[in-house]
Amino acid sequence: MAGIRDLLIDLGKDAELAAEYARNPRAVMARYGCSSDDVQAMLDKDVDKLKQASGLSELESNGIIKAYDYK
Repeated sequence: MAGIRDLLIDLGKDAELAAEYARNPRAVMARYGCSSDDVQAMLDKDVDKLKQASGLSELESNGIIKAYDYK
């Protein structure tokens, strides 16, 4: 399963996925296999929890959390 890290990376680079996420975030997160804690952190836009869960150190949020520091 992809998980929260892959979702954050994909949201940061895929405009179609970002638009789909804006319409139905729970469905997109379910497709990525996100845990209930990850889903809640995304819905709450809790950047600190998402940094910890994903291992991504550079996360930014403007309504949708996006990952810019990935390898």
